[in-house]
Amino acid sequence: MMRNGVDLERLEAFKETVQREAGAGRRTLSGITSWNGGAHSTTIVRNFAVPADEPAAVGGTNRGPSPTELVLTGLSACIAISIAYSAAEEGIEVDLIEIDVAGDLDLAGFLGVGNARPGLEEVRLTVRVDADAPREKIRELVDHGYRRSPVAAALEGRVPVRVCIGWEETRAEEARTAP
Repeated sequence: MMRNGVDLERLEAFKETVQREAGAGRRTLSGITSWNGGAHSTTIVRNFAVPADEPAAVGGTNRGPSPTELVLTGLSACIAISIAYSAAEEGIEVDLIEIDVAGDLDLAGFLGVGNARPGLEEVRLTVRVDADAPREKIRELVDHGYRRSPVAAALEGRVPVRVCIGWEETRAEEARTAP
């Protein structure tokens, strides 16, 4: 059965598998980013090429959204998906989900000017949902959509980030396979 474009039978079957089998829901998501010169790069994720660049005002060539804009895009898209899934699971038909996303950024941190912290200072979301449900239920769907969003969880600082240099990774692999 499809609701809000969500294949509920497939989703329910997967959910049951995850409940039954430890680790069935675990995935490693990956991509590879290639620098194209200047501020422009391209990341390949599954079969998709995702460009990133900076606006000309900060030295880029404007050939794609900035990495920070992609973070905001990921956040709002993930929340929209989570709302749609939550509504579908509760039998609520949704006609529209729109999310205005905005984030405050002080580029002084990126540029190494002063003591500004690089990154977003605050993110604001305005969510509009048109569905066959009362306002309180829509409020619950939005709240649940936010709480079940992996991207929101990552932005709230609950995900450690580990960085290694390519040759360090190679040495570690060699050490694991050495006789």
